[in-house]
Amino acid sequence: MKRLVIVLGILTAAAFLWGDGNDAYATASDWFGLDPNAGQNSFLTLIIPGGGKYEGMATAHTAMALDGGYLESNPAGGSFLPMTILSFSHVDWIADSALETITFAYRPEKNEDIGIGFNTKFLHVPFTGYNDWGGQYNRYGSSAVGWYTELIATAAFSYKFLRSFYFGGVSVGASIKAGYRGVSASLEPGQSAMSLMGDIGVMTQFNFLKTYAARDMNWGVGIMVKNLGAEFINDPDPLPTYASIGFSYKPIRPLTIALDFNMPFNLNGESAEKFSFAAGVNADIARFVSAHSGVLIKTGKPRFTIGADVSLKNFTIQTNYTLDLASRMELFDRMSVAIKIDLDTVKQLIIKDDVQDLYLEGLDAYAQGKLSVAIGFFENCISLDPTFTPAREMLLTAQESLLLEEELRQTFIN
Repeated sequence: MKRLVIVLGILTAAAFLWGDGNDAYATASDWFGLDPNAGQNSFLTLIIPGGGKYEGMATAHTAMALDGGYLESNPAGGSFLPMTILSFSHVDWIADSALETITFAYRPEKNEDIGIGFNTKFLHVPFTGYNDWGGQYNRYGSSAVGWYTELIATAAFSYKFLRSFYFGGVSVGASIKAGYRGVSASLEPGQSAMSLMGDIGVMTQFNFLKTYAARDMNWGVGIMVKNLGAEFINDPDPLPTYASIGFSYKPIRPLTIALDFNMPFNLNGESAEKFSFAAGVNADIARFVSAHSGVLIKTGKPRFTIGADVSLKNFTIQTNYTLDLASRMELFDRMSVAIKIDLDTVKQLIIKDDVQDLYLEGLDAYAQGKLSVAIGFFENCISLDPTFTPAREMLLTAQESLLLEEELRQTFIN
């Protein structure tokens, strides 16, 4: 029932915002004022979400790692990602433009403290110039038909320290990104450029005031600095650099709430955009369905998103819808579709199930007084998951009980 209420709340909010169309939304956006420094950065593809939960929760993701979207929100999240993922996303963006994203997030089998990820985003915009009489033109008076494109390639690495059964650990991550902007010479020559930048971040997960039973931690905190670098062109514009701090909290097992606070700044000293914050929710409705939503509160251009995931065996299909001042009352406008393939979910789930089964078998053997058998179960459990603290504790208890039993046996013999 709680899950149904959550989903109905998300859908009701979406219906309220969408009901009167963009006029009502435009009026509401006026409440947030205007930002005179908006749109003065280059490579704005860096701040367009490439799909996934990162987009669906309105970018409130600095303290979360639910899918490969962590490569855009916080590189430290790779160490907390529960699986190896390959994903493909298509975002139907403004007018005829679109954003394509391919993500590969890898979790090594032999070291669960490491996260490795790769991401490629490609924005393509068809462009035609027209004069006052409707004819095509450029600055030289000839045909002005071509493409504006931006390509961003990312590689990230993270490592987690201090992980235990009761503490999720602290992850430190960094990513390096290369960008290319392509502008057809028929439109405006000399505007193509390259850029090099990087992100750094820290993330931790822990339990605090937890009211339900689960191995997942109920709190997350993340800090990151994004897009440190520059573009290589004469008189370049600054990249959209900013620092973020985020929090995530699970008040109940199926519901996650996230908050992000973002402070933009420009490395060249020019005035940057104003402070913004994002809030998002993710609700697990069933094992194969989850819903998410979020709002980005940004001066002059607030954004609302809503979406859902449907899991089918080892892959997931996701859709998101974004409502902001660029949205139009047209089918599929500002929609995104993603396919996520969980490459090792089945194997990891089998291992976790084996650990749980071995632990329960050990408890049963211990209760029956079969101490040597119980010790074997607990040792096998620890070999599969060295962080499973209850198995370590029971192993020590069983070993002490076996030692005491042997001492009593020797006493009676003597």
